[in-house]
Amino acid sequence: MPQREDPLRLAAAPGNNRHDGRDPGREEPHVEVQRAFWNVWNAEARSPERLNRWTSLRRDAILRLLNAIPVDTPRIIDLGCGTGWFTERLAAYGPTTGVDLSDEVLAEAQKRAPHIRYIPGDFFHVELPAGGFDIVVSQDVIAHVTDQIRYVELAARLLEPGGYLVITTTNRFVVERMELPPQPAGHIERWLTMRQLRDLLRPHFIVLRKATVMPAGSQGLLRLINSPRLESVLSPLISPEKLSSLKEKLGFGYNLVILARKRF
Repeated sequence: MPQREDPLRLAAAPGNNRHDGRDPGREEPHVEVQRAFWNVWNAEARSPERLNRWTSLRRDAILRLLNAIPVDTPRIIDLGCGTGWFTERLAAYGPTTGVDLSDEVLAEAQKRAPHIRYIPGDFFHVELPAGGFDIVVSQDVIAHVTDQIRYVELAARLLEPGGYLVITTTNRFVVERMELPPQPAGHIERWLTMRQLRDLLRPHFIVLRKATVMPAGSQGLLRLINSPRLESVLSPLISPEKLSSLKEKLGFGYNLVILARKRF
């Protein structure tokens, strides 16, 4: 299990089995309620000094994909950048912009990294240049927006033709097989399967690579797959690292990770 401050402590919302990225029957928390939630959550769980192992594993998966993109000094935008801890890593690749609703932690990020352009606000309403970026990075954001289809459209609009999207989100197959507490006020949770995420991307993007990372889950099928007893039985035949990699390839990682290219 991840450390307490990881987003795994937040539960999947009831009725979260949509396939179109929208939930018209559900009243969403007001944007100011969301802002208050993310200001607190980011400050507590995503400060640069408190990153846990799971966050680091997801970071490494994103960096592997970024290193495979054939663009020199790319213009990058980090949508939903939170405290800016990862935006600072992205700035090593090229000019980087970070956008996030949590304005308080973003103000601290700006003090820490004045060379990065940070924009506080709802990215659905912030003025951003169409075609102004070579790479969009979206780290665990799409599950927490009011309109997933619109979010993908935004990512596509921000990219020049042929630009790249690196996107991660919670794996619905795994999170629904975990014991988690109820969600707090201000938090939107719309988990996706790999198929649902690919379907959302398809109108605007060509998926180049896909993977899952960080095996987890203790219910249903995952109770067996992740059982310490099974790992003990297999240990003479396969190392823990290779076993974890196999689980990820089979789709049992907590995070979905995709590299996609915008259609021309």
